[in-house]
Amino acid sequence: MADPRPRKTRTPAGASRTHLRTCNLCEAMCGISIETLETSTLRGAAPQILSIRGDSLDPLSQGHICPKALALQDLHEDPDRLRYPQRKTAAGWEQISWKEAFDQVASRLQQVQAEHGRDAVGVYIGNPSVHNHGMLLALLPFLGALGSRKRFSATSNDQLPHMLANLRLFGHQLLFPIPDIDHTDLFICLGSNPMASNGSLMTAPGFGKRMAQLKARGGRFVVIDPRRTETAALADEYLPIRPGTDALLLLAMLQVQFAESLADPGRLAPYCEGIEVLARECRPFTPETVAADTGI
Repeated sequence: MADPRPRKTRTPAGASRTHLRTCNLCEAMCGISIETLETSTLRGAAPQILSIRGDSLDPLSQGHICPKALALQDLHEDPDRLRYPQRKTAAGWEQISWKEAFDQVASRLQQVQAEHGRDAVGVYIGNPSVHNHGMLLALLPFLGALGSRKRFSATSNDQLPHMLANLRLFGHQLLFPIPDIDHTDLFICLGSNPMASNGSLMTAPGFGKRMAQLKARGGRFVVIDPRRTETAALADEYLPIRPGTDALLLLAMLQVQFAESLADPGRLAPYCEGIEVLARECRPFTPETVAADTGI
């Protein structure tokens, strides 16, 4: 099926052009439509941004856009933005070519590691670079060539427990279970604020709209959080829980599953190990037992 969105293929000076892109500032990765005015036919002349809008035909974000994407124009037009490599000299900063920059980076990396060991070079990886296609292709070979164990990222700050669970449960740290909120009837949100985060690690742009659709089809939305968040304000039911007691609540939920014979792995049973142990370990944690500690 042909894409019905208009695009200008020829862009003489003074003509507008529509660019369909993906915002790379967070995990939601919303589709955006950027309209520019080609101000010059000279090679390298920066086009003027006329508008940034959500792409209504993007199958994931469905036209949703947040202030971060709108601020891309501010970044693009910032007079202090670096557009070329710079080298610091005794007289100040000077512009150098890309070849000089890459050569200097490569030689200095080699020199530092030769003098101080591979781990003398540290790496930090995070937004927005991890959502860049070039980074996705080049990052792993680059890290392998560096050979440094000093790797830090948004992951090491906030999601390594999730990734360890993925590794132990599913065999790979990147096999994140993604909730299909567009087809669920009961959505329980525990200790998260997707109205602010766009659904971190579940990639759900336009979360408020998705919750409105859930309610329209007769579904329920429950939020469990110590703080009455922006997300809690949308909930059919908000349960304030005492900080640090999530594990007790989850154990009680498991206890009910086993006590009322609701736990049925079905066709997944051959892949499950230790269910009997889990049932035994959570047996003491009845809802009545944990109520005082959790506040629920």
